[in-house]
Amino acid sequence: MSMPIVFGPGGGFSQKQEQIERMYRMIAPWDGGNLFMIIREQTSFDLDKKIWDSGIALSSWILDLYAGSAAMSCPKARTTLFSPDKRNILELGAGTGIVALTIGTLRSTSEAQKYSGSIITTDLASAMPLLEHNISANADLFAAPGSGSGAMYGCKPRAAVLDWEEDLPDDIRTLDGGIDAIVMADVTYNTASFPALIKTLDSLRQLNVDQNILPPIVVLGYKERDPEERSLWVAAHEIGLELERVGERRGCGGQEVEVWLGGWAILS
Repeated sequence: MSMPIVFGPGGGFSQKQEQIERMYRMIAPWDGGNLFMIIREQTSFDLDKKIWDSGIALSSWILDLYAGSAAMSCPKARTTLFSPDKRNILELGAGTGIVALTIGTLRSTSEAQKYSGSIITTDLASAMPLLEHNISANADLFAAPGSGSGAMYGCKPRAAVLDWEEDLPDDIRTLDGGIDAIVMADVTYNTASFPALIKTLDSLRQLNVDQNILPPIVVLGYKERDPEERSLWVAAHEIGLELERVGERRGCGGQEVEVWLGGWAILS
């Protein structure tokens, strides 16, 4: 579902409709009920502020990971993302934040916990208003079932600026416990950004190394637009990051969205 999209004759409106909202339905794994997520996106040429297939597909796969067949084949990923223990989960190149919102919704159903870490959804400064709106619009999803409207601590995502061209910001560098998981979707459409992305991934790995913590796992949603995008896997290998294809979802036009899982250590 989406909010009404305004049409009219030329000159009929003084201002272009710059944003639209879409509603996505999820089947709650714990009771089969319906959950509705509202995502606002830009209608402008800002490609990073739109809802793309990879974000939807990766969110769908993560939902399956929580309670479906993917949980059997990727137990390490399920434990990392959904254990009731403290977890710090970071989304790179978030855009609308749909992946982090999905994880926050699912983590809110974990058994009661004193402290569940952080879900941080990151992008450039220009994306912060959109991310913050989408987090606020879905606040009810981050409350544990039967707990009222209060969000479970650590389950509500927070938006933060992370520019791949810059050093890691202080609020990420100082995270207690390092990073447990890095999730990203639709980060491959601009191959010129790959060196900066790889540098950021390596910096996040080093953040854990400096605290004597195992490196994070990496979950990637990818839909090929140009074969040259596959050079990201070569660059990842050069910093010791190995990725394995673990799933797929059908995207727009029938083209598959691939789900890749990996890290700097053997996954089991």
